[in-house]
Amino acid sequence: MTETPQQHIGVAEFARAFRHVPGAVAVVLARTATGLVRGLTCTSATSLSAAPPMALFSADAKTRFADEVRLSKQYSINFLASGFEDWARAFALGGQSLDSLVHAIHPGRSGAPTLATGTTAVLECHLEEIFPGGDHWIVTGRILHARSQSDAPALVYRAGVYGGFAPLSNDG
Repeated sequence: MTETPQQHIGVAEFARAFRHVPGAVAVVLARTATGLVRGLTCTSATSLSAAPPMALFSADAKTRFADEVRLSKQYSINFLASGFEDWARAFALGGQSLDSLVHAIHPGRSGAPTLATGTTAVLECHLEEIFPGGDHWIVTGRILHARSQSDAPALVYRAGVYGGFAPLSNDG
C-alpha cells in the first residue's frame, strides 16, 4: 500500500508555530554593483557544514537581496549581540534608517562589508549557491574568515519580540 502525501499546513498555522521558536538575529551585508552596502535582518542564518566550513541564510524572494549577493559574491553574516535590537530593526526597514549606522560598517578581511561592533560572531562568506525554497531563496556560502566575541550575550527573536540569551550555567 502506497501512502499519499498529507496536505501541508497553511501560512497562518506555519507562522503561529514558528513564532515560538527562538532564533539568533543576524544582519547579512553585501555590497551592490554601485558600491552601496545593503543589509538584511534574518533569523534563518545557521551553520551548514564544518568541512568545508559553510553557512546559509534565507532571503525573501520578494526582495532583491539574493540577486545582490549573487552579483557581489562576497557577503557577511553578523550575529547581533543583545542590546542591538535597534540595528536589527534598521536593517529590516532599510533606507534612511541605515544612515545612522554607516559608522559601524567596515570592510572585513575578505573585502565584504561587516559590522565592526555589536556582534557575537561575524562570518565572511563567498557565495557557493542559491536555491529556491518556497517563497524564499536559500543562500549558501563558504566561510572565509570568522571572528567572535564570546562574552557578549546573543540577541534572539521569539514571539514578535527581541530578547537576550544568557547561559544558565558556565559548564562549558
